[in-house]
Amino acid sequence: MVKAQTQTRPVSATSRGSDERSKLLEQYGCGPVQFTGTTNALYERHLVFDNVMEVATIGARERFEAIARSVRDILSQRCLHTEKTYARENPKRVYYLSMEFLIGLSLANNVTNLLLDPVAHEAAKQE
Repeated sequence: MVKAQTQTRPVSATSRGSDERSKLLEQYGCGPVQFTGTTNALYERHLVFDNVMEVATIGARERFEAIARSVRDILSQRCLHTEKTYARENPKRVYYLSMEFLIGLSLANNVTNLLLDPVAHEAAKQE
C-alpha cells in the first residue's frame, strides 16, 4: 500500500545527514570542549597555541598535527565518559590483542567514528 504524502517541508539529504550527526554528537557527547567553531575550540587552540605562529603562516604539517591532537582530546573525553559508564554498569569485557597496528589509519578511523569528517575536511582546506 502506498501512503499519500502529507504536505511537509522537503528535507534535503544534507540537512537530514547533519541532523542525524547532531543527534549522535549530542547523544554520545564529546565533553565540555567542542572540536571547532567556539571561542575555546580544540582545533583552533591547537593550531595557534601549539605552534605559536600566525594562522596565515601555518603549514599543512601543523594543520595535520592540530587535527590529530584535537581528535586525541575528544577521544580522551569519550574515554573518561566510557570508564564512568563501565564503573556504573559493571559490564563484562572482552580483550583482543592484534599483532598488526597501522598507526596511519588510526587518525582517519577516529575522525570517521567521531563524525568529524566535515570539520576535518574544512580544516584541511584552510590555507
